[in-house]
Amino acid sequence: MDAPASSLAFTPFDRVSLLGVVVDRMELGDLRGWLDAALTSGRPHQVVTANLDFLAIARKNADFAQILAAADLVVCDGKPLQWAAGMKTRVTGNDIVLQTARLSAERGYRLFLLGAYPGVADRAAQRLRELAPGVVIAGTYAPPRWPFTPEQDAEIVAAIQAARPHALFVALGAPRQDEWIARHPELGAPVSVGVGGAFNFLAGETRRAPLWMQRMGLEWAHRLISEPARLWRRYLIDDLPLAVQLLLRRHRRLPPREETIALAGQEGADAN
Repeated sequence: MDAPASSLAFTPFDRVSLLGVVVDRMELGDLRGWLDAALTSGRPHQVVTANLDFLAIARKNADFAQILAAADLVVCDGKPLQWAAGMKTRVTGNDIVLQTARLSAERGYRLFLLGAYPGVADRAAQRLRELAPGVVIAGTYAPPRWPFTPEQDAEIVAAIQAARPHALFVALGAPRQDEWIARHPELGAPVSVGVGGAFNFLAGETRRAPLWMQRMGLEWAHRLISEPARLWRRYLIDDLPLAVQLLLRRHRRLPPREETIALAGQEGADAN
């Protein structure tokens, strides 16, 4: 699909294997350049925002592990992953949505928001219009309850294809959001990202932890206090032992993946 010409170049990042999941060591300051290059590339890129849950799911679900391995970019969303990867900053789904919205306001990129409960994506879109005046919202869609029927799935795909977005944000939770993106390469959006609870944060449905808790890696504790019945098993039984293992183990550094983004006017490179 047509897109404004990008003025930013992109340099691949080195990677690190975290308990079998390879993540790109992208710092927050590198995000804008990568997005701008990807949005103008003319080829689809799947972005994964990995945290401890993703590592835990990948250990039990081989299909999900393969989706992570095949993704064009896997960023460290969670603090433990950031620390284990030896990085100064992390890149969250919320960061990606906000930075893409700012680029949209500058360059006209079209955004589509899929997911969350009815009305949430609409309110998130309105908040983006306030934060990035001029952002182009191509559409929003509140899907029915998971799992989708074939008819519902086809309706969602048709809505996205009709909107022709440059960036597709999917908020269905892991692993559903990432599996759904991987199943639909025909959508053709240059950037597709599973963004978890980003719409809820933008819409004011869920309050983010105070900045001091985010910086100290205690955002999980804030969420656990807010939703103990839903999250206690995930955080205390599944994630906590994994976090200890992650932080105590030495992790293998890997070279950058082969270039997967071609700037406008160049031929697309083979996906990694």
